[in-house]
Amino acid sequence: MKIIKYYTWFMKSRGKVDTVRGVDEHDSFKSRQWTDKNGNECYNFWDIDAQHPRTAVNCKWRNA
Repeated sequence: MKIIKYYTWFMKSRGKVDTVRGVDEHDSFKSRQWTDKNGNECYNFWDIDAQHPRTAVNCKWRNA
């Protein structure tokens, strides 16, 4: 069973804080976490509504 999470962060492309539903694993996709060269925490996950991977910077998440 996949655990659906809500990921919230400031999206530069949208110019606002927004929330996206996603999962950590989808088919052969597995999420990962890293820190970028500026010290930002980055996390990628599968956006279940848009059906593609997405990367969030300095995000918070909670289970749905």
